[in-house]
Amino acid sequence: MLFWMTALLALGLDAGAKALAALYLPDRTITLGCLVELRLTRNTGMALGLLADNAAAGVVLPLTAIVCGWLLMQRYRITPFTAVACGLVTGGFAGNFIERLCFGYVRDMIYFPWLPWFVCNVADICICFGVAALAASLLFRPQDWQER
Repeated sequence: MLFWMTALLALGLDAGAKALAALYLPDRTITLGCLVELRLTRNTGMALGLLADNAAAGVVLPLTAIVCGWLLMQRYRITPFTAVACGLVTGGFAGNFIERLCFGYVRDMIYFPWLPWFVCNVADICICFGVAALAASLLFRPQDWQER
């Protein structure tokens, strides 16, 4: 249940942020201090624009990641920590996957001027936090990886 709630929350936040960005940022940039800017871009690739305009990769890779995650969840005992981490990753992948299916690209809107190659969205942030939590779990929480 916690997994699904987290995944749906991540998906909903991502969809809401993308809708607001499409509404308020189509032709402008909002600067939030010197660390973050909000600007709407279209990413036809994967992370950092890799595999741009490769529709097959945009469909196959997220589905592969979701299936691998599902298989891991079937093998190992799910703790609340891993449920939230997996929910963040799944919700993030689902948000970007739906965008690619509907539009052929993903709307990114969060830009870090000190990382000029990186523009992201809420789904990307959820994926990064979820993967980081899973990595921390592997390193520091052996109770999360007990087989069923």
